[in-house]
Amino acid sequence: MKIMKHTNICSLRFGNLMLAAMMIAFVSSCNKSLPQPQPINYTTANPGATQTIGQGITSDTSFSFYLAAATKSGMISLLSNPNSVITVFAPDNNAFRNSGIPSLAVVNSLPVATLGGIVQYSIVPGIQYSKSGINSAFPNMQLPTSLNIGTLPGTPVKLEMTTFPSTVNGFWINNIPVVSPDIAYINGVLHKTAAIVAPPTKVLKDAIYSDPNLSYFKAAIARGDSGQTGLNSFDFLLGYAVTNMTVLVPNNAAFQQLITGSVFAYLSGLGLDSTTAMTQAINIASSPAVFSNPDLFSVLTASTVRGILAYHLLASNSSGAYQPSIRVFSNNFALTPTFYPTMVNSSVIIHPGILVSSAMVSPSFPFFKVTFTGMGTFPPGGQPYSGAPANAVSMNNTAVNGVYYVIDKVLLPQ
Repeated sequence: MKIMKHTNICSLRFGNLMLAAMMIAFVSSCNKSLPQPQPINYTTANPGATQTIGQGITSDTSFSFYLAAATKSGMISLLSNPNSVITVFAPDNNAFRNSGIPSLAVVNSLPVATLGGIVQYSIVPGIQYSKSGINSAFPNMQLPTSLNIGTLPGTPVKLEMTTFPSTVNGFWINNIPVVSPDIAYINGVLHKTAAIVAPPTKVLKDAIYSDPNLSYFKAAIARGDSGQTGLNSFDFLLGYAVTNMTVLVPNNAAFQQLITGSVFAYLSGLGLDSTTAMTQAINIASSPAVFSNPDLFSVLTASTVRGILAYHLLASNSSGAYQPSIRVFSNNFALTPTFYPTMVNSSVIIHPGILVSSAMVSPSFPFFKVTFTGMGTFPPGGQPYSGAPANAVSMNNTAVNGVYYVIDKVLLPQ
């Protein structure tokens, strides 16, 4: 099962033709007189406004924490420039406190890089988005911010960190609610947030693999990737900074439960009595090394493990083929039980996907309770989607290249 499609030769030829056309146009333009310079007339983003965003957060003492962060990190000049056109999702002092930063003294004690990351990630440069300009399509918009993490290997292109506003089930930036939208200034618009929208610092691979409670998932990736390379490898995708994924990650206990049952059934089929088979199954399932045990390769085949893993990656067919190119926060799911496609749909197009149930349960964090139900049951043979749902025990874990949920059950695609 292929995970992502490679660029085809036709696309490359088209690119070469476009390059040739651009070069011809450039040469032709060299024979023309150069145009005379024209003065640049900057337009005011909000003609009725009297302050820039920088001036606004300076005069409004409820933004003193954010002002200090912007000043210390050198970003106040952008916020104060009347010729800027920007959208800012800014946390006020209460939002800093909600995020565990209780005082101005603590703000000033933080490293410049940390403060710069917070402020840069809150700014969408070059455009003004009011709430009415944020669409309510699933799952959300994706906008570049002023924060970048350097250049991609072999290219001069800076990788801009993106942020995800949405008006599904409210007004959100990533999974943080906007509490006061559309505060207009000369150089843009400010949306006040309920907490800091923290920039991610790791790719999915590093974030997931460094969690000891997710070591079985890491071992399952290695097993499922047997014989796979590049974009066909789950491991590669999880570490690829320019992907945009939603991953459901069963914790160790979830894998242990499934493996114990599978190995018990296998050993029972070999003629072991129930007590002995269960004792051995529990022992075998007690370590993630079970995935690399050649004696169990007939039970945990690479294709079986790969199919299960594919069922834990949400997918989008916006490009005409199902790909893991969708980032879904808990606030983006429908509030009625809804089926969402996964990477299994790339090979089984008519597969109904995963059944997601979401409910708003609190006016404060975590806001939503989300569960995921798989089509398959264990032991096999039950009615589709009749098994107990997997609970999201940890939600909205944001990475550079996606978001992941830790769940308490392995979902089965059939």
